[in-house]
Amino acid sequence: MKGRINMESVLKDILRKNEFFEEVEENIFVPKYLGLIVNGVVVYDVNWLVVTPKEVLFMNQGIKEHPIVSIILDNLNSLLIISEDGIKEVM
Repeated sequence: MKGRINMESVLKDILRKNEFFEEVEENIFVPKYLGLIVNGVVVYDVNWLVVTPKEVLFMNQGIKEHPIVSIILDNLNSLLIISEDGIKEVM
């Protein structure tokens, strides 16, 4: 669809430029801190994020078979990280 924003590319670009995330493999990002706030919901123990063409998977090392949270990219409105210095905006 012409003119449609590619949310996957936008999110990956935001995470690559953010000091609180490291891209360890293509489409896989590790947060510096384990606490995230996704669309206003606190999600703890996130060890890595997997960005797919349609959704973001929030993964925990103890549960590798399925994500602890997933969200459709078009529904992702805000992403914050809980750091030592307080809550920081990612997007």
